[in-house]
Amino acid sequence: MKANHVLLAMLAVLIAASVPAQAKAQHAAFPARRCVNLANALNAPKEGEWGYVIRDADLQRIARAGFDSVRVLIAWDQHAGAKPPYTIDPSFFARIDEVIAQAQGYGLSIILDMHNYEDLYANPTSHGPRAIALWMQIARHYAKAPQSVIFELLNEPKDALQGEVWQRLSAQLYQTVRHSNPDRWIIMGGDNWNSIDGLARFSAPPDPQLVLTFHYYDPYKFTHQGASWFEGAPPVGRSWGSKAEKRHLKTEFSRAAALGRAKGHQIWLGEFGATTATHIEDRARWTRAVRRAAEAAGMGWCSFDFATEFGVYSPKRQNWIWPLRHALFDQAALALRRSPD
Repeated sequence: MKANHVLLAMLAVLIAASVPAQAKAQHAAFPARRCVNLANALNAPKEGEWGYVIRDADLQRIARAGFDSVRVLIAWDQHAGAKPPYTIDPSFFARIDEVIAQAQGYGLSIILDMHNYEDLYANPTSHGPRAIALWMQIARHYAKAPQSVIFELLNEPKDALQGEVWQRLSAQLYQTVRHSNPDRWIIMGGDNWNSIDGLARFSAPPDPQLVLTFHYYDPYKFTHQGASWFEGAPPVGRSWGSKAEKRHLKTEFSRAAALGRAKGHQIWLGEFGATTATHIEDRARWTRAVRRAAEAAGMGWCSFDFATEFGVYSPKRQNWIWPLRHALFDQAALALRRSPD
């Protein structure tokens, strides 16, 4: 444990000494405006183990549908050494490189998200140095990549990784990336599962290339009904669309937008979705309302997810779930983009 404290302190000093006070000022809008999450593939212990493998054809299909970006969930910790220097498996880097090249071939920006690092959430003192070392390798590996490659430093901080503990580690992760990538877009969010409450108490550096994110799954008993991956999931059958529910949605997005203005950062909706067990009409109604609320607030959004338990695409039928695709895009634009698949 003492060795980890020493390593963490050394890394922080070395990085802080060489990082510019602020990244080069750029004021362009964050490029991920219409995004979809690629879940349960590269964040599984082994790609395909959780029911999905990212395919070139899927990335082409996503681009044709009108999305401009994909958020790739990645379990970097599952493919790296357990002891310093925590080397990431070169073959895993090669697989990520392949997905990046495929996405860019279709004009998609790609967000590399550190996901499912359960040991870090449970024991940040022990795993904080490892997370820093992983991002040091990732940042160096992609230092010369196009700006369409975007880094998201950690998905949904929770458990022991909250409050000041997350605040300190997030600053160290940020400095680590900025050392080799002074102008790259970075995404960061607050604790409590990237909630709006977590965003409210999160403090971020004054960097115009830094975007703040939150996730939206309200009401939980609606969006997670019938979820198969945990016991005690809300029962199937709940609908959505009352006046009170619509008012709550509007209030929450107004709150998130106000936080962005107060903090001086663009705000990005990184996840929103409802399970496939949800009645399709209610699911589409909720999806459309959330997407419109984000756009009305000037936010880009990223639907969760493409082809698994929250999917907007059916791998079995090899086609879009059309009520959801219509919910994500205005009809006029959709008519122009619509393709046979």
